[in-house]
Amino acid sequence: MPGSKFVFKDMGLGLLLKQGRLVVPANQRPYAWEDKHVLDLFRDLHETITNDEDEYFLGTVVLIQTGNEIPSIADGQQRIATTTVLLCRIRDKLLTLGRDGRARSIDDTYLRNIDMETENIVPRISLNIEDNDYFIQHILPSPKDDGYDILARRTSAVRPSNERLLTASRLAEEFIEDILKPLRQESHADYLAKWVKFIENNATVVVVYVPDEIGAFRIFETLNDRGLKASQADILKNFLFSKAGSRLEEAKMMWNTTTSVVESISDDANERLVTYIRHLLVLWHGPTKERELADRVKKTITGQTKAIDFLSNSSTSAIDYAALWSSTHPKWNSYKASTSQYVHTINEHLKVEQIRPLMFAVARHFDPVETDKAFRLFVSWSVRFLIFGGRGGMLDLQYSLRAQDVGTKKITKARELREAMKKYVPTDKEFEDAFATARVSREHLARYYLRAMENKIKEDPQPEYVANEDKSQINLEHVLPMNPGPDWGIDSEVAQSAQKMLGNMVLLQARKNKGIGNSGFSEKKATLAESGYYLTRMVAQYDEWGIDQIRARQAELAKTAVQTWSLDFAD
Repeated sequence: MPGSKFVFKDMGLGLLLKQGRLVVPANQRPYAWEDKHVLDLFRDLHETITNDEDEYFLGTVVLIQTGNEIPSIADGQQRIATTTVLLCRIRDKLLTLGRDGRARSIDDTYLRNIDMETENIVPRISLNIEDNDYFIQHILPSPKDDGYDILARRTSAVRPSNERLLTASRLAEEFIEDILKPLRQESHADYLAKWVKFIENNATVVVVYVPDEIGAFRIFETLNDRGLKASQADILKNFLFSKAGSRLEEAKMMWNTTTSVVESISDDANERLVTYIRHLLVLWHGPTKERELADRVKKTITGQTKAIDFLSNSSTSAIDYAALWSSTHPKWNSYKASTSQYVHTINEHLKVEQIRPLMFAVARHFDPVETDKAFRLFVSWSVRFLIFGGRGGMLDLQYSLRAQDVGTKKITKARELREAMKKYVPTDKEFEDAFATARVSREHLARYYLRAMENKIKEDPQPEYVANEDKSQINLEHVLPMNPGPDWGIDSEVAQSAQKMLGNMVLLQARKNKGIGNSGFSEKKATLAESGYYLTRMVAQYDEWGIDQIRARQAELAKTAVQTWSLDFAD
């Protein structure tokens, strides 16, 4: 590769195959494309060629090349492998048409060639350890090869990824037959040759050459593409494995333990895995933004011992991390019942993410008693910041710094955490003032705030915990409707301005709410007065209802809010 750190080249995908060999790292994920992905590629190519368009852009391919070594594919395996499968089946079709010369040209140019030293046939692309043997023995071979056995191709697929390769091959065969059907027999070979030329020159990719795995990861950080997280996870894995040396099998076992646990958290397992690694590094090194992860990993993991230590910590910490997403996780069985309730509140009601690294640090390093205190504090902080505002990037920074303090044992108690965040968290006065004028646009938050304050009025010892309610039974009602009828004597602009004010919102049983709709306040009062919710009955105490009354009620709610999401606990 040229001396520049990153080299960008715009070329046809066929030309990339033509230039020389490519390898998929042995430990990278196997072939993963399902029918839809394969057919989408074939159909897009067909549409572009049929319409005589100049180019079909296939995205970015990232190759790692160190010195004169064969480039390894950091991102682009699925597209390159599927295109290779298509070229194999075009070659086979040309053979059945009696165009052996053209078929041999495809084989030599894009698929396989003879190694000058060993005289062995070597593929232009080598897949990972799970797929390569099947790919070489059953996908690449030509009907003209000695010992060719099409039945073996169909019966030797022993892994799911082998089956996907076999399916891609079958879809390519069928697709080629379909696109040739409308054409005269004598034009079939020329049309297939047109496809091959298009793949070589016009099915374009931007090839990015990078010097190492960390360089590849940095490219993905720059592109900031959520769809690349799977490749980022593979790159991190291969980088760690490259540092593991003689302890590779041990490294693999610990990585598999980590991934199996983290995969339980989210459908997008690869993205969550990359985030988990970033949060793990935050516990040791403090604030680490997504775009800084590559540099942090490279500086942290410099050799075998550090790689194994990191993987060991990663595998043992994963349980604590996964528990943050489930209030019923077995980890919480040895904690106070309130601890899992705070987890439930953060996940189901507040739905905040910025505090995750700090929650992770506490779950990992605090004892159960201090964890319970800290998690209650986190609920109060989260509500206060949601109402008052997060003050820009301050929240990410301070939560990460506190996570580092906990991860490095500088802070071991909840009261120490509270003291460290004291100057950043809204005070009671700031919170009350902000709450009195706050507008709440998200229904799930409005419902939670009202239910939690109701609990406080009823002297619940844990008012901030609210069990999930049946929304079909309990409605969030706006006392002053958005489109008030003539009974209200209020114009629509005033009504609309009140819609997001919590002072105008009440909880009401659905069967009672159904009958009051846009009724005037005098009619609504009777229904509100019968409610089982104190905060709902509170509205019925007013003689009339307009913007002044809404503000007055919200000011009263603000006083209750300070007590509901208190910063106090027994040290």
